[in-house]
Amino acid sequence: MRLVLDWDGTVTEVDSLHLVLERFGDLDVYRRVEESLGRSLTLHEVIAVEFETVRAPLDEVVEFLLDVVRIRAGFRELVERHQPVVVSAGFYELIEPVLAREGVEVELVANRVDPRPEGWRVCFRDEAACADCGEACKRAALPEGEVVYVGDGYSDRCAALRADRVFARDGLAAYLDARGVRYEPFEDLHDVAALLDSPVR
Repeated sequence: MRLVLDWDGTVTEVDSLHLVLERFGDLDVYRRVEESLGRSLTLHEVIAVEFETVRAPLDEVVEFLLDVVRIRAGFRELVERHQPVVVSAGFYELIEPVLAREGVEVELVANRVDPRPEGWRVCFRDEAACADCGEACKRAALPEGEVVYVGDGYSDRCAALRADRVFARDGLAAYLDARGVRYEPFEDLHDVAALLDSPVR
């Protein structure tokens, strides 16, 4: 069974994309489009609009993230024991420096960003609409066979519904509760490692 981790809010304690937008983006645009997520705008549309308002150089943004992003406890040990793949709606350019800071190597599937001075342009890894949710989502990036999925938010919903076992917190947990879908809650990634080594309840 293959372990798949979300990045923002799951591996990281706080969503790093939100941190970037709050520091370098347009907060009015950010608040407005977040309210439209899943209603009139898809996740890709929301991310694209939000990051068009970021005009800072990439190295400045990366330096900021390296100062403020904190990794959830147990990440290194989980990677060493279970060799997960990280599937993120975020960007290689912002994730890889944090992984390097932590000294952790992990398989990563993410989007790309072109940090243009007139506004960052997002280069999405996959634009094909999912047959299940109707959006371009993480489900298509999941490995074949049995999957354990660990996530926390909107971008994790469809992938979690496809997974054989789910660990969830925050918005993803509330979504699964509302749908009556079974999951296992977690606080940190030590919890996930311990539960992976115990029988499914």
